[in-house]
Amino acid sequence: MSSLRTSIEQRATQGSDPITYVHVQLEGFIDAANYPLFEKTLEKLLDSGRFHIVLDFKGVEYINSTGISGIIRFHQQCASGGGVLVLSSVARNVGITMHLLGVTSVVSVAKDVGEAEKALKGIALDAETGTEERKVPVMAEKSGPSGTVALLLPRQGNFANICKKRVEDRGGKTFLYSSPPELLQALDTIVPDLVVIDQRIPGSEKLVERIKLMPRHTLASIILIHPRGSEIGEIDGFRVWENDSLVDPFDLGNLFILAESEIRRVSRDRKLFTQQVRFQFDSERDSVEQGLSLGGALISKLPLTETEKNALQSALKEGVDNAVRHGNKESKGGRVTVNYVVDPRRVTMLVEDEGDGFDHEFFLSQIEEKDAFDRAKERMREGGRGGLGILLMHRCSDRLEYLGKGNVVRIEKALHR
Repeated sequence: MSSLRTSIEQRATQGSDPITYVHVQLEGFIDAANYPLFEKTLEKLLDSGRFHIVLDFKGVEYINSTGISGIIRFHQQCASGGGVLVLSSVARNVGITMHLLGVTSVVSVAKDVGEAEKALKGIALDAETGTEERKVPVMAEKSGPSGTVALLLPRQGNFANICKKRVEDRGGKTFLYSSPPELLQALDTIVPDLVVIDQRIPGSEKLVERIKLMPRHTLASIILIHPRGSEIGEIDGFRVWENDSLVDPFDLGNLFILAESEIRRVSRDRKLFTQQVRFQFDSERDSVEQGLSLGGALISKLPLTETEKNALQSALKEGVDNAVRHGNKESKGGRVTVNYVVDPRRVTMLVEDEGDGFDHEFFLSQIEEKDAFDRAKERMREGGRGGLGILLMHRCSDRLEYLGKGNVVRIEKALHR
């Protein structure tokens, strides 16, 4: 499940001559879908004159090449403003990608926030605790994963053959295709861990959606290669998200680093999940209907009774409706994001809007009361938010909770296995 959460706190370094800095806690994935949030968070800090920044990566499980390029860019902007950007608590798998792309030779990497504060004050990090220590285990990592990769690339020129040979040299099985029908026909035979799709190939526009809806291939990672000038964070009404992406032109080495990282992640995910789909849509009526239609198609395949499926679809519809009306205030440009995750025991749906949240604890505290329905109607008669939607979602699921400030609702249902 791909998501990114950020929290910002103003702090001061310990000891004499304290330096005020911003501690940014990051949790989740910095990938194609979440990079705009990562970028916006840092841009706001720089625009407000905050140039001493610690990026705490303790909860980050993955970062793509775009995120790494952003770190280098923001590091340079902090330096230009008379400050410094420091990374702390970087997990090993994330550090591998950073090191291979040269981040550790440019940006200070500290083992924890305490070491990061030393770097902010200009104290060099020891080889035992800082950047230098990370170089040794990173280089000792295995040369490459042995997953299966499907490449949908143009036949013209040598690009496709170079990619195929390079992946095979790293220990993986690689299959090269030049048309969407050819790729789709082969999926059940090769069962890929990773699919690389060049969107310059005609007919490739809907491949992400088609592959992610195939139960056997839903966990396969998809990397898109976008045409020159593409805005990778944009959605045209409705979008099923890929796992990562590159925009032409790009460094070929970045593609291979992403491929290795994704194959490792997929290997871990297959042990935990049976399906993962992330889709997003704006608040236009047609887009919302597309989102609900996709959600209904996913729910229809679950091992549940028809009554339970219908109830779960009602819960999803109510969650989306609340996100559009209350969260996004029916702004047509407001986005709704749905993360749909199935593991052997349960299905989880997270519906997220772009609003400011609400007092969800009050409404959740009311839903177990015997007269919850009557109380909700009374609040509505008084012109307030009644909470009937929350009550409906609660009764249609096994677990309902709101996350953070209340702009993410988590709906869970146990499965019959």
